[in-house]
Amino acid sequence: MAQDVQGQAGGLRVDRVGDVAVLVLCHPPVNSLSGAVMRALGVAVRAAIADPAVGSIILRGDGKGFSAGADLTEHGRASPDVSLGDLCLLVESAPKPVIAALHGAAVGVGLELAMAAHYRIAAAKTYLGLPEVGFGLLPGAGGTQRLPRLIGAQDALRLMLTGLPIQAPEAMALGLVDRVVEADLLGAALAMAGEGLPLRRTADRRTGFKDMRGYLEAVRVARAEQDGNRLPAAGRIIDCVEAAAVLTLEQGVLAEAAALGDLAQTPQAAGLRYAYFAERRAALPSAAVAAKGVPKLGSLGLWGLGDMACDLAFQALSAGLRVVWADPHRAALIAALEWVASRQEQAVVARQMTEEGRDADWARLVTGNAVEALADVDLVLTAADFGPGGAIALGTAQGIGPAVAIGVPAAVGGLAEVSVAPGAAPEVVAQALALARRLGWRVVFAGPGGPIELALRQALAGAVAHLEAGGKTRAEVTAALAAYGIGSGPTSFLPPSPKAGPQIVAVCLAAMVAEGARMVLDGRARRPLDIDAVALLSGMMPRWEGGPMYQADQRGLLVLRRDLQALAAGSNIFTPSPLLDDLIAEGQGFGSLNGV
Repeated sequence: MAQDVQGQAGGLRVDRVGDVAVLVLCHPPVNSLSGAVMRALGVAVRAAIADPAVGSIILRGDGKGFSAGADLTEHGRASPDVSLGDLCLLVESAPKPVIAALHGAAVGVGLELAMAAHYRIAAAKTYLGLPEVGFGLLPGAGGTQRLPRLIGAQDALRLMLTGLPIQAPEAMALGLVDRVVEADLLGAALAMAGEGLPLRRTADRRTGFKDMRGYLEAVRVARAEQDGNRLPAAGRIIDCVEAAAVLTLEQGVLAEAAALGDLAQTPQAAGLRYAYFAERRAALPSAAVAAKGVPKLGSLGLWGLGDMACDLAFQALSAGLRVVWADPHRAALIAALEWVASRQEQAVVARQMTEEGRDADWARLVTGNAVEALADVDLVLTAADFGPGGAIALGTAQGIGPAVAIGVPAAVGGLAEVSVAPGAAPEVVAQALALARRLGWRVVFAGPGGPIELALRQALAGAVAHLEAGGKTRAEVTAALAAYGIGSGPTSFLPPSPKAGPQIVAVCLAAMVAEGARMVLDGRARRPLDIDAVALLSGMMPRWEGGPMYQADQRGLLVLRRDLQALAAGSNIFTPSPLLDDLIAEGQGFGSLNGV
């Protein structure tokens, strides 16, 4: 396949294959659509349109995916010369067929760009989605208008209101993708371009409007289901999908832009944006550890972990690791193995695991009763003293490194606090990170003396006890916290009671922030954002609130100190930390301690 590479600039490469202009997104690691990329893409599309030697255009991504969406680091900066909405209109109005060739991730504004193309072809393992609702926003480049035109209101609302991605085969069944290929995506896209395809603008598509009665019923049902939702993005998405049925695409895009502008200014969107970056930064190790890289992990040893070894063995085997499970108590080991076998059988019955997968897991499991059985594994885990609940220490068969401990989540995707003591070897910390990533845990790095989650829950329990001692009933406290989402995750989207709710929530947040400030000061937490990440990932607070330290900055530290001083007479859990006075004296907030 002969290619003429015409040049690369601004995160975009232009290839020529015969009369096809192949525009390649080259903005690692995920081909995010930054301002520079959009400017370059606008220039390249216009040049391809103007070039009489170009018969059609292919949009594709370099590397592991098409595009994972917007460049979130640019939020709040000056708008680029060309907005993505304008770029999508440019692509859609092109007088030559435009084909989007998708692989890996095609999500967010990446998918919106693809929907503006006239045709879409995808590799079989491509996943497509519009996750903007998770940031308190809506798709803002015409996505709320093009998606329902392609697949109807019911499925469009499902994708946008959940934010969950779908795989390419389902996308083709819905009508979002035209073809799915197993191999040679570019070759298939070029062959598609050679078929002499007619122009087919999404703006003119009516497929999703065939059953207008069903379309409007889907809108009605969605609106009823979202009634009372504290996140305004859901309602505005529904409004835009309803508008798509009665407005031209250009008019709908204007309505969508207005809705997006409103949502971007909401406190929920700000909190969700902060939560996104806090969770990711909390999972980043120190520079010394990062320099070591993440080591490959092929085998895992378990020693003296009791019941905790059961979950670890199940997760490790499911992740494809070879597991050497040693325990000096033979009867306990046999009972634990029976538990794992039972859980695997349940997974097979539930079709979460195949019989072949179960047999493959058992083939990678070796047991023993002496520590010598662990001699050839990459990493050994044993019990650690890290507060109540399960925790592990990392090491090798020759010795356990007590300087690094991990709070073990019971399930994939759970919070794993990695407690790192001063002087811990970077290699051991890197191994902890490798283990957590391999088992699908959500990591927050912390200092010694934790865990952070336990300290926050103890502060919360103290605040509840204080409120009850002051005359609040358990029902009042429970209702207010459940409505707000404090404690064990939001159980309701409804706002707290206008009477007692705000006062109860303020007292509980104050206690958590007071303890958080103490943890930052004594080194149990590296930064305030790590405390917020723990509160969010553990389900103690809803993500749109950003976490207790973030909320303290939003209310103001002077207000916080006033509240704490008033409450401190009744309980020492409210005693303000010296850190609070220092920040107020410097005119700073907790966010100033988070670094760049």
